[in-house]
Amino acid sequence: MKHFTLDTDKDGIALITFDSPERSMNVLSQDVITEIGEWVTKITEDDAIKGAVITSGKSAFCAGANLEELGGQFSEVFAAIEKDEQKAKKQLFDMVFRLNTVFRALEVCGKPVAAAVNGLALGGGFELALACHARFAASDNPKLRLGFPEVMVGLLPGAGGTQRLPRMLGLMNSAPLLLQAKKIKAKEALSMGLVNAVVPGDELVAAAKAWVLENPKAKQPWDQDRFKFPGGGPWSAQGFPMFAGSSAMVRKESYGNYPAMSNILRCVYEGAQLPMDAALRVETRYFCQLLLSPKTQNMIRSLFISKQAIDKGGARPASQKPGAINKIGVIGAGFMGAGVAYVSAMAGIEVVLIDRDQDSADKGKAFSETEQAKRVKRKKTTQEKMDAVLARIIPTTDYNLLKDVDLI
Repeated sequence: MKHFTLDTDKDGIALITFDSPERSMNVLSQDVITEIGEWVTKITEDDAIKGAVITSGKSAFCAGANLEELGGQFSEVFAAIEKDEQKAKKQLFDMVFRLNTVFRALEVCGKPVAAAVNGLALGGGFELALACHARFAASDNPKLRLGFPEVMVGLLPGAGGTQRLPRMLGLMNSAPLLLQAKKIKAKEALSMGLVNAVVPGDELVAAAKAWVLENPKAKQPWDQDRFKFPGGGPWSAQGFPMFAGSSAMVRKESYGNYPAMSNILRCVYEGAQLPMDAALRVETRYFCQLLLSPKTQNMIRSLFISKQAIDKGGARPASQKPGAINKIGVIGAGFMGAGVAYVSAMAGIEVVLIDRDQDSADKGKAFSETEQAKRVKRKKTTQEKMDAVLARIIPTTDYNLLKDVDLI
């Protein structure tokens, strides 16, 4: 395998290490999904393997789907739709459902599987961890976060996230992670019950292996008889008002312009009333619906693919060398200008903030002072750091101060 290694120890525990070559971070591509299917089959059918632990060979666990690959598949799907719409949509469904198929095979393989999450696990990476029977998170990686950022690019968690998370946390507690793209740290994940333990990184695999040895007959809660949703299902005393409130919140925040949020609610509501296998098909159907939406395509292109190209200087003329922005001028100290001045000063950039009179310019800087004072009060920063941020903003009416700025 190109993206994974599988080593079995003397106790029969397979250590599966996710380490894609030539990439700084592991992502879920079609090739990776194929290999996951291969090692799931291996641990299922090999009698010498008693259980498995999956971890990463990089500082992050897995960053989720390969959106560049996903974006490239749009044009293929649309070209096929013009020829045979029904056939193309079925092909899209089957392609998306592949990951659900292998993750489902993993959790019903009949052997205990634990995830040793050593770093960032987002989107499909988090879904991979949730498909395991136990999760262990590193306590000493400050960048470790768990979450579903899909809604930020117009998508929904499409590999079981909208089904497994509510079955673990309950409908109410899962909503912020699904609808607001909230990312949580290891200790918060532990308190929520998303991970079994938080241990130092060098003890992570050992802790996961010990759990596997102690739980030879591990099964997911939803695959056990008489499983019930924590806190009750959609028609319970907690579930019904949650959906009513969430629907109102989604409408208020999106004005109906972001179908991903509504589709997430539909996935959770419909899936919660079905067995897991049927629920996963519901999720895939709504995921495909989003993939075919022009809004989603535009969001993925603008917020991810194009942004990466911009960050790498993809459109920069060869003759234009990279340059640093150390000082900027902002003309107009109103709400927008004051905000630009604030975020720039926070980033370490000096700002000349100009308005028609000194009082207006001073009011623009006062916005930064107010925001920084809130952060000091919440212990998000110190008075010393606040003073440094404010010192970078020069409120003035003098245009001569713009002569040495790098950008206006």
